[in-house]
Amino acid sequence: VCSSKLPRFFPGEMASKVHPESSAAAPPAPKKAQKKGSRITCCLTESYGYPAAAAASAAAAAPAKGTAAVVPIGTAPVQVQDGIYDCHAHLIDFSQETEGIGQLLKEMDECGVSHAAIFGCPLKKNWSEFEKRISEDVYNDTDILYYFSLTDLYLLNQLKILPPNQAGRFAPCLCGFKPTDRSAVKQVNALIESHPEVIWRGFGKIYGRFSEITNMTAGPVVNPAHPAFYMMMADASQRNMPVVLQHNACSESSKPYKTAFEYICELEDTLQKYSDVQVLWVDCGIYVRGQWAGYKDQLFRMLSENPNLHVSVTSEVLNLQKLTTKELTEMAEQFSDQVMVGSKTMGLFTKAQAYRKEWEIIQKWTGNLSKETAKKVLFSNAQKFYSVKEKKQTVFKADQNSFENKLMHSGTGAIIRTKSDKLHDQASAAKKDAMEPPEKNRMLDGMKDGVLVHDAEIKHVTIDIHLHMLDFLQKSAGTRKILAAMDGCGVEKAVMIGMPCCKKWSMSEPEQPLYYQDDNGQCYFYSYADQMVADAWLALPDVSRKRFAPVMGSFNPTDIAAVDHVERMWTKYPGLWRGLGEVMCRHDDLTSLLMEDETPVINHMALRPIYEWCIEKDLNCMVHQNADRTAEAEDDGDYEYLWEVQQVLEAFPDLKLIWCHAGVSRRTFEENHHEMIDKMVSDYPNLHVDMSWVVWEECVCDPATAKPKKGWAELFEKHPTRFSIGSDQVGQFINPAGGNLLKPEIVKYWTIADVCSPETTKAVLHDNAQRVWFEGWDVPTSDKGGRWVKSEPLMKGELLYHHQGYFEWAGQEMY
Repeated sequence: VCSSKLPRFFPGEMASKVHPESSAAAPPAPKKAQKKGSRITCCLTESYGYPAAAAASAAAAAPAKGTAAVVPIGTAPVQVQDGIYDCHAHLIDFSQETEGIGQLLKEMDECGVSHAAIFGCPLKKNWSEFEKRISEDVYNDTDILYYFSLTDLYLLNQLKILPPNQAGRFAPCLCGFKPTDRSAVKQVNALIESHPEVIWRGFGKIYGRFSEITNMTAGPVVNPAHPAFYMMMADASQRNMPVVLQHNACSESSKPYKTAFEYICELEDTLQKYSDVQVLWVDCGIYVRGQWAGYKDQLFRMLSENPNLHVSVTSEVLNLQKLTTKELTEMAEQFSDQVMVGSKTMGLFTKAQAYRKEWEIIQKWTGNLSKETAKKVLFSNAQKFYSVKEKKQTVFKADQNSFENKLMHSGTGAIIRTKSDKLHDQASAAKKDAMEPPEKNRMLDGMKDGVLVHDAEIKHVTIDIHLHMLDFLQKSAGTRKILAAMDGCGVEKAVMIGMPCCKKWSMSEPEQPLYYQDDNGQCYFYSYADQMVADAWLALPDVSRKRFAPVMGSFNPTDIAAVDHVERMWTKYPGLWRGLGEVMCRHDDLTSLLMEDETPVINHMALRPIYEWCIEKDLNCMVHQNADRTAEAEDDGDYEYLWEVQQVLEAFPDLKLIWCHAGVSRRTFEENHHEMIDKMVSDYPNLHVDMSWVVWEECVCDPATAKPKKGWAELFEKHPTRFSIGSDQVGQFINPAGGNLLKPEIVKYWTIADVCSPETTKAVLHDNAQRVWFEGWDVPTSDKGGRWVKSEPLMKGELLYHHQGYFEWAGQEMY
């Protein structure tokens, strides 16, 4: 166990593994069979003690001859000096694995951590048939998480191998229950009553709203305002036990209308409803993504107005700097009784010396605190928080067992509002929406109806092969706005995509989301989007129809019968469709938000009839499929999901596959990505690469120059006919103030001319798309009569006020 490459164990297998260099003594020999509330030794019947009132009651009774009291796990005196109290030590990771409690003790000793609140992990990562290997990091793939109640017993088994003076260093907390299950309290009670050998010291860690963790977890969204959460809080109140909660203060959205800390309200309401329950808010509610301007004032107000609220400062919070080091220090000094410190390493404490590095960062920060504050933050606050307390004799009398079917959305008063006035300064947002557009959104002069009149401002004529007419609410500014925006940045033509997914407005969300990352609400496949694309295209005059190549793709790629939808749409509009797309397979957060638990993959059996159909019709198939896992800690050069793409191309060599975004999503690429793409286009002649969305900024370009890196420039020159560009602009194209939203997503590609030949530049920006999408297309024009006659516009063109976060039917324009 001392080797540098420590094995991982399932906690149930760790009954004898205490690190030999730990200060923990060797585990005692196994006892004989236990009974509830007692155990048999060689000469005595040992009865377990209970805290407070129960202990006093036991002392009043005359003990039977031959009976000795046993100190419950976690309450025995310890032989180490008080040092640091880790307010949340995670013994077990999301795979329900650990290096063992002995290894944790060794790391604690090295870091000066004398005590710790210790947790299992309430969630387990599923290993599905869609992954070659189990995820080393819970974020790396989109397999679901599910609740795993056995984790509390895993934790208990680990504690049992320790002698009492070592087990006494830990405050065990229970977490193996589902916080949206109103019967979970019964499960908790059964666990506590059936294991009197341990005194549980708290509920947690509970995962509330926590970005990808929430998105991947099966079942309803956990939030502090859920009825089941209330019941757990009521039980915590009666038991006089604290609650540990991981809950983001806001969503991870970067959109200008998502500037409020919308998840504070539900936490604060719960804090005030159960004011006698002490709650530890892990990481101060901070997360790696999201918008955090002004958060200091909100957090300080929360601490000031809710004395039962406590926060933990971790190395992650210190590194992220959403609150600066100075602000965190100010918080600790001002609220010295409500701040603690804790670790985030889960299960694997020695990997890259993670646990030790965390405490180096934390201790460097606490070194700047006053002596008295440091003593509280490092130890005494957590000691008090997790101390054994007497259970209340009265039962909480709230109507927790009642059920209210709420017709009205919670927190919105008499009506359902798409935007909460409580969360936003709409007057300030209105001023921002009315501001004159910046230079990057200024309309360029020189193109009319797709024809370049002069090149004074438009340096390159382009074709956009990835333009979403619709957004995630199935709304659009309309085709007139799209055409005007295209003229305003030199886009001659575009591939017109709908949006296969629609964002659900969940009952747990305080306001309507406008983008898939705006909250934890699910997405679902929305097949009517294809009809909306057809309706919009048929309402165009012939001169405009020729500028758009419509595609359909609003089907579930895990449905073997999805080809029936495709065939129906083709039968209805034969010759209109130029291909299928964007078929949503492996994505980043979007995949985990889709309501199906089955992972959509490019080589799914349901897509076989789709590919066969495309080959039969000689049409393109544009697919979003990540080449690699998301957010891997290291660039290992291995593309986890590349084989799935290769399998499709080998099985269907005649398939005209358009690989969206070159297989990249947010946080999903390797440094040698261009080398992988080079091999793919060399091996598969029918593969065409769509360079739209984040691949350009995150992967292709040098951040210092905004120009393609040398490796990518050489790749374009080597394969000049295999790449096209796209905006991936969604729904909105000209804002209410007249700014061109499409422009920055197009002109960014002009820098290719700085590193490539004029011939390659023209091919990538225009000619390849013309050949792949438009060449040879007999456009169904109105003069062909029948179904192709120009139809009346049927849909409202709705403009989004980006800062205010609402849509307006501007000028009653239809498209």
